Amino acid sequence: MAEYQNHILLISKPFGITSFKFTNLVREILKAKKAGHTGTLDPIATGLMVIALNGATKFMRFINTDRKEYVIRVRFGLETDTDDITGRIIRTSDKIPSFDEVESVIEKFSGEIVQEAPTFSAKKVNGTPFYELARNGKKTPHRKAKVTIFKMEIINYSAGNLVVRVDCSKGTYMRSLARDIGRACGSAATLSAIARTRAGKFSIKDATTLTRIRRGEKKGFVSVEDAITLPCLIVEDTHSFLNGVDIKTNFVKVKDKNGKFLGIGRIETGKIHPERVANEDI
Repeated sequence: MAEYQNHILLISKPFGITSFKFTNLVREILKAKKAGHTGTLDPIATGLMVIALNGATKFMRFINTDRKEYVIRVRFGLETDTDDITGRIIRTSDKIPSFDEVESVIEKFSGEIVQEAPTFSAKKVNGTPFYELARNGKKTPHRKAKVTIFKMEIINYSAGNLVVRVDCSKGTYMRSLARDIGRACGSAATLSAIARTRAGKFSIKDATTLTRIRRGEKKGFVSVEDAITLPCLIVEDTHSFLNGVDIKTNFVKVKDKNGKFLGIGRIETGKIHPERVANEDI
């Protein structure tokens, strides 16, 4: 596995372990000196994690995993202090909404919405995470943020348990979403299961598992170049670049992700403007 020591690893996190501990476990199995991940999953969450190994950690901020996809299960009839099934029940409701009621409410959560962060979350106030304040019996501030739900699809609804697929922006809390769906239905609800199925351009279908990497299987490894979706710039003076010397350039060749030539771009104020666009014959 030595040839993958500076790669990105797509791997499925199992239930019951923190993202921090899981990343360290991956690092130990692969005997990597460093490892970091691009997005935290709660201990009860399973699914896709994008982990950078060794030298790849330097490029993590250039790997776009902002858009996420989750499959979640929402349980109606109770609300907890953590907004998931692991918490203490703080409210109950006898009302179990009908499918039509749920479907109507789901439609209202499409587009840009305002969410209030869960009491037990990693969001910080004066450097202290909400969950530390909550565990110490202290009140957390009501922090609200705008997020975007690009698409929400009902997969199944039975016996007060709703399963939905959620395509959303970075920073969207599935626990808050479950809680708010319950309230919007005139009931109570909490998150009972969650799996991340996509992060940026990466899919859970391409991910590996702990068992597979222990066996030395190669599935799940992605080169840094393939992981980063940015325009391609080809330079002749590689020596200067590798030694930290600025290379002056106004124009760059622009290719798509498959290597097809798209034209010439002009670099201005951090943006690439199309200077000459190639036609289909080029």
